[in-house]
Order: sequence, then C-alpha cells, then structure tokens
Amino acid sequence: MGRSRNIIQSMIDNLRLYIGEPLILFERYRVPANELEARQDIKKGRIAMYEVNESVTTRTDAYRANLSNQRYGMDITVPRGYAKDDASRGELPLLDLRDKIVDWAAQVDAGSVTNSGIFTYGYESSGGITRLPKNVTMTLNFISIRDLQPSQTNI
Repeated sequence: MGRSRNIIQSMIDNLRLYIGEPLILFERYRVPANELEARQDIKKGRIAMYEVNESVTTRTDAYRANLSNQRYGMDITVPRGYAKDDASRGELPLLDLRDKIVDWAAQVDAGSVTNSGIFTYGYESSGGITRLPKNVTMTLNFISIRDLQPSQTNI
C-alpha cells in the first residue's frame, strides 16, 4: 500500500473513532457539493479527507526532496430535510461537527497514527458554508509536515 493512501486511511479511521457517530459517512475523496445533492446514503453527515497540494521545504544532498508541507482538505456535509429549513437543521449541526474535527486535530498524534508518514497535523483555515437545497457543506484545510524519504522511517 502506498504511503499517501496509508496516511489518508489512518487519519480518517482515527477521526471516525474520535467522532464516534455511526450515522456519519467517512470517505477518502472529494466530491463537489452539488454532486452530493443526489446521494441518498448521507444520513447524519459526511466527512471526507483528501490530499490537496504539497511543497518541498527541505532538501538533502543532490537536491533530493526530504520534507514537505502537505496540505489536506476535509469536506463536511450535513443534510437538511427541506430547502427552507433554518440553520438549526443545517448550519448549526455542521458547525458542531466542525468544532469536533478541530478539537481532534489539536490532540491527534499524527506521527503515531500514520507510522511517521506525517509528523504533524494542524488546522489551517476553513472556507465558508455552501447551502444547497438538500445539504450544507464546508471545507476545512489542514497542513502537515511529511517525510518524503521513507527509508528514514519505519513505513
């Protein structure tokens, strides 16, 4: 299994345990918010983690990439029952879920969870809430320090 895959799977599995809500769907890929409108399998919410962009920060001899800043996106989607529902059925539960995710990110030991695939994992920013007829969605942005020389670790 590839290192990138291991990082995403390990982190989202750890988040699933932290959230502890069986009706929330956890996925490992981005789906545009408008495409989520047709889905019937999102009961209480959906959390999806995926890689965004990466930039090398440290190089070794012969200019080999050693460490990078790897950014991750995390989409949170909460269904609403009706198009005219107020914030109590969409935005407010989404914000509760957002707070749980930010709390998780503050305490997760990313090095242990990913077998040193990434050393750190921190909350960086968020986008605004997108309200569609059936769902509300928000994207959170995270940054990590990633080891690009796996021969140095146990991966």
